[in-house]
Amino acid sequence: MSEASIEWNSINCALAGTKKVKFKYALERGIRNLDVYVNGTKVISDAAFDATGSWGIWEEKTIQIPMNSGINTLKVVTTGTEGPNLKSIHISSQ
Repeated sequence: MSEASIEWNSINCALAGTKKVKFKYALERGIRNLDVYVNGTKVISDAAFDATGSWGIWEEKTIQIPMNSGINTLKVVTTGTEGPNLKSIHISSQ
């Protein structure tokens, strides 16, 4: 499905700045790309998620994104026909 998305709301950051976002994902083959939005603004275009070799093999990809102090929203949107299977995210400071 083109432009499918997942959104996480109410991400509370004590301080503004660049954060590490670690995605746990699976992808049988190929590369699938996601656009990344923070608070409605695209901050990364076509973040590439490489194949893990199976839909049952989970790997991690870390990207860095800016976030404001206070409440933030993080959204990822597919740029092709589909994205990888996302299991979880973990956000941390630098």
